[in-house]
Amino acid sequence: MTDSVENLILEHLKRFQVGQDNINRKLDELIRRTSNLEAGQASIIQHLGHLAAADAS
Repeated sequence: MTDSVENLILEHLKRFQVGQDNINRKLDELIRRTSNLEAGQASIIQHLGHLAAADAS
């Protein structure tokens, strides 16, 4: 009886670990995508600054 309970608990823990791994992969992807968006936004702001400086002169 205890062996089947232990096996059942281990199976649940394995499923939780797989789910946690999926969450970690998605979080890493979102962090990477957010960083790309921030870099793109910084580039746009820099270009706008150059355009404003060119217009001022």
